[in-house]
Order: sequence, then C-alpha cells, then structure tokens
Amino acid sequence: MLKVGIVGTGVIAEEHARSIAMVPESARLVVAADVDADRLARFAREHSVPASHATAEKLIADPQVDLVAIATPPSSHEALAVAALEAGKFVLCEKPLAHSLESARRIVEAARRKPGRLAVSYQMRYDPWYSRLVWLATSRTLGDLRGARLERHSPLPKPRDGAYGWWGQWNVSGGGVLITQLIHELDVLIQALGKPLSVRARMDTRHAAIESEDYIEAAFSFPGGVVAECIASANSGVARGGLSIDGAEGSVGLPWRLVLDRADVAPATLARLRSMAPEEWLPSRSFAARLGRLLARKLGIAPRPPLTAHARLYRDLAESAAAGRPLPIPAEDAWVSLEACMAAYESAITGAEVTLPLGEWSAVFRGVTPDAYAARKVRPAPAPRAATRLRVGLVGLDTSHASAFANLLHDPAFPLHLPGACVAAAYPGGSADMPISASRVDGFTQELRGKHGIPIVDSPERVARESDVVFILSSDGRTHPALLRAVAGEGCRVFVDKPFAISVKDAEDMLAIARHTGTRLFAASAFRYADALVAALRDIRDMGETVKGCVVRFWLQVQETQGRYFWYGIHAAEMLSTCMGRGVAEVEVTSPSATQDRIQVRYADGREATLVGTTNDGTFAVELQTDRRKVAVDLASSNPSLAARILWAALDNLAGDDYPRLWRATPQGSVRGERPGRPFDPTLEDTLETVRILEAAQESQRSGRKVVI
Repeated sequence: MLKVGIVGTGVIAEEHARSIAMVPESARLVVAADVDADRLARFAREHSVPASHATAEKLIADPQVDLVAIATPPSSHEALAVAALEAGKFVLCEKPLAHSLESARRIVEAARRKPGRLAVSYQMRYDPWYSRLVWLATSRTLGDLRGARLERHSPLPKPRDGAYGWWGQWNVSGGGVLITQLIHELDVLIQALGKPLSVRARMDTRHAAIESEDYIEAAFSFPGGVVAECIASANSGVARGGLSIDGAEGSVGLPWRLVLDRADVAPATLARLRSMAPEEWLPSRSFAARLGRLLARKLGIAPRPPLTAHARLYRDLAESAAAGRPLPIPAEDAWVSLEACMAAYESAITGAEVTLPLGEWSAVFRGVTPDAYAARKVRPAPAPRAATRLRVGLVGLDTSHASAFANLLHDPAFPLHLPGACVAAAYPGGSADMPISASRVDGFTQELRGKHGIPIVDSPERVARESDVVFILSSDGRTHPALLRAVAGEGCRVFVDKPFAISVKDAEDMLAIARHTGTRLFAASAFRYADALVAALRDIRDMGETVKGCVVRFWLQVQETQGRYFWYGIHAAEMLSTCMGRGVAEVEVTSPSATQDRIQVRYADGREATLVGTTNDGTFAVELQTDRRKVAVDLASSNPSLAARILWAALDNLAGDDYPRLWRATPQGSVRGERPGRPFDPTLEDTLETVRILEAAQESQRSGRKVVI
C-alpha cells in the first residue's frame, strides 16, 4: 500500500484523487497540502483526505507519506522534487518536468542521486488506446514508418474574464498550449518514433489573454526520415484532435482507426494482431457485447468503471515500489519531451530549424522570456551556416573516455555537458592481446550505439570521412601510428589520447605523418587540466613566482603491452611538463622498495623534479616548490571533471574558427573566451619530450644507470 501525499489541490489534483480511489489495494491518499486554505479544506472534504498541511515542507516531512505527488505549477517542481527526494520519499511529478531545461536538469541530477525514486506523470502511456498505437508503430506491423500527424485543440477555463492564473506565463508554466497540453501526445509520439532530431515551428497568441502562445504549428524530424506535423490551439473554437502514424504497409490513428495495406489482411490476421497486442485490448464492439453492457446498465448492475490512465499509473508505482524496482517514467524520459517543446519554441522565435539535443548555448535553455517571444515577429531568420554542429569521430572504443565523451556531448542532463558538437561516427577497434582493451570494447560499443544512437562504422577511414575532428582513443598506444596514418589526410583534425605513443620513434613518425598530410594534431593527458593543478599554477603565475621543482606522485599500474611507464606514468610526465616546462637533460630511476619507483628528472638549467610511482597506491598528487614556498596539490577532487576538461581542451585546440564554437568550458565562460587551462596547453614538442622522458626512464630502470636525453 503506497501512502500518497499530494502537494497542490487544483484541477489536476482532482484527477489524482479520483484515480487513487480507484486502486485502494495499491494506493491511498493520506494527506494534502496547499497554500490556499479554503481550496485545501474543500479538496480534503470532497475526497475524504484524513489530514492536511498548510505547507509542502510539512507534507514532505510527514512520516506517514511514502510518495509525494507534485501537482503544482511547473516553476515550483524543482524545489519540491529535490526536497522530497532528499527526504527519502518517492516522487510523482506532474508534467512538464519543469518550466525550463535549466531547472529540469537539476531535477534530473537530483533523481540520479536517488535512483529509481522519481516518476513523471505521463499517464497517457497507460491509456490502452495510446499503448496500442505505440505498439503497432514499434512492432513493424505498419512496415517502415513514413510520417505522423498530431493535433490537440482544447478549451481553457474562464475564457471570458481572462483569469487564467499561472497558465500561459513564461516564467511559471514555461509556455502555453505546447508545453502544458500537447506535451502529453508528444511524449506518446516519441515513444513510437524515437527522439526527435530537429524541429521547425511557428507560434502566436490568438485566442486567450495570456503571455505565451495559444497556437503553434511544429514539424518534428525523427530518425528514418519520419516527419511529424503537430498543431495545437487553446480556446480557438476548433473541436478536433487526434494522433495518426503512417507506414509503408498501413496506418493507425486515434480516434481509433487501423488500416493495413498488406496482402494478408483478413479476419484471422486481425485476430492475430489482437492476441499479440498489449494486455487489455479495447472492449469488444460486437453487437452482443454492446447489448450485454446495455442490459447491465438497465438492470442497475453497474460494472466497475475502467481504470483511468492515472489509476493505472498509480498501480504501477505501488507495484514498483513494493518490488524494489525503479519507478516508471524517469526524469530522463520527461527531459526528452520537454527538450522537444523548448526546441520548437526556439525555432518559432528565431525562424530557423533547430537541431536537437539542446544545451546551455540554446536561447531557451533557461526558459523563454516575454521579450524574446515578442521579438519573434520582427526578428529576421538567421542566415544559414555551413555547419551548425561540430562532428566528432571516435576511433577505439576500449576506454572509458569513449563513454564519457559521448555522454558529455549528447546528454544535456549529464554534468558538464558540452553542446555544439556531436559524435557522428565511431570505430570500435580494440587489441586482442591486451585484456583491458579486449574486455571493454564490446560494452562501450553497445553503449554508444544503444544509448546515443551513434553510427558504428567498419573502418577508421570512414570515421574520418564523416567527421570534422577525429579522436583516436584506443587505449593501446602501439596502434596509434597506424590509426593516425589511416585518418590523416582526410581533411579532419586529430586528437590522440594517452598514451600518445610508447616509443620516441613512434612519436616522431606520428609527427612526420601530421606534417606530410597537413593534419592539425593535438595530444594531452586529462591530468594536465586537473582543476586543482590548474588553479595552483595560475595562482603561482599571478603571484609572480617561479616553479623551481616538483614531486609528482602517481599510480604505477603496469600494462605489459605498454611498457612500464606509458600506461599511467604518462599522466605523471604530462603534469611534470605542465609544471616545469621543457629542457630535460637526464633521467635516473631508483627503486627504494618492491612497490615504488622514483624517477629523478634533471633539467639543463639545474632544476630537478621527481616522479614517484607506487604500485599499491592509486593516489595522484603534486607538490610544487617555488622560489618562495611549497604548494601541495591534492588531485582527488578534480577526478570527476577530468574527462570534460580534456574534451574542452581538444575541441578548443582543434576546432579553430572554422566551426561554431558553442560548447561551454565553465558556467562563467566558453572556450571562445578564457579557458582556465589554456596557458598550459602542450605543443607537439612538449608531447614529444614527455615520450622521451618515459622512454629514458624505462631504459634507466632496466639498466640501473642514468640516461642522458
């Protein structure tokens, strides 16, 4: 039994209360809260709610509440959802998830901290009519899908006096008829067709005295070339609506219509389709069945009314909570339909087609303003650009950077998301004789294909032909010269992840390939851009101090195919280069114990530094010695942002001015302007010296002698 507390007792709360009452074995409404005391008292009386609170905070703190149902205006969803999650409650949040993508992202992040405990009220997913439409579209019963049409025209309360309350206020509801009404059917359409790729829209305020739109037309493009034409209005006097999907072999629509153009259409076929369809097929429309229902009503034998979609949702919520399963319809799902709405708003404001996904660069990420909406009528459409997004290709999917970079570029709710670029193609690669590579490539390949829809291609050359920038991510440094040779000369720029190469000869060959083909090349370790290290070095520079020496501690994890130091020692060497610059003269390795190597690095100008590798300790840390003081840098706090930092640096260095530079490096600035780590970007000469240091260290460790560079 799920005990429900509902926050907000307006129109939608009435539907929640009636639906909860339909499933008494699953849920019970135990308390309600509203700032309007009269409305709260009336709601509690009409629905026999045993308790009430004057504030949402008291309801959330009430120990008898299992699930907090949020039925308040969208601008309040974030504060209520986050507070309820942090209090350990289950949460059902009304749609839209929030009034802006910025607010919605914080809800998504909070839900990820409390996984499986938040659901969003897209109850149409539980309506048998809509579930059948989705099933027929996704089961290929209709053949290859070709197009769709969606309409919703609905009346609003109190049309004569214009007392619409919060509805239609940009900063409260997020918009009008699209985001608060049509978003339900749009969610169903997304279930049937997948995530939209782009949208072109126009909107206006024609019938209601509100800030936002009460009329909108939008054409959404979906995978496979499917275009869905959508139109919605409020108080327009139009009384029609529906959803239809057309395929090569048939079409399905609501109001209910199923037409199959296949040769096997016959009563037996329809019976087979019914048996294959989801549970609870629609009540029979046969004469006998309808006569039976009529007689039952005449005799006063009232059958139990069919469950509403909200009631089915509450039943599923209760069953999921009891079984320890994640609640249905998570915040990530709700993000997709909200993002589609905001993209349509941006298109209608700018007059241009808008590509999804959106990010912080979007003009509507923080919501639509009245001024932006008003300006749509006079703002000319922007001139077309040769490219609206930078295409990134990934070569080698056997490293966690493949997953991290895809999330950073494709998932707007992902922490430190970078809009403005996308992964256009990826090549799995992998090295069979390197267990850590062979064991990871399939998993990351499936993740990129399944989670983000990234095309997986059969060669590095094809990746290069379909990309503007290629990232060679292969964890096996032995493969990097051949992979660079495969993609160089295709007109793309190339980033090479660690280790750049595992010998000086390979590194020199790679630089020669880049020079010969005119390929812009960049390589760096993510640790070079660790927030704590960058902050310490900037502070030293700003204070006018000089770095005289440093000690870099690193995890001496050895991968046999990569030599002794090139696996994680490359991070240490990169940080050494960042702190000390070039000019290494000699390297000498000692091993004080079986678990530690000390790499002494001496510079031509007399400075010295030490790399300390420990096999049984995963710690990375730096201690800097300036001409005035010692500075200790603990890198642990920087770990969560490392992937984003190296991705920003690579895009910044390789994109140049030829592509729109929309991704953001920090909340305060973008890579177009100041990036904290920019002063510490390595040149190719810096990269070559780090390879020389590690090769010399390996020779010293083997020979027991000092090695001169």
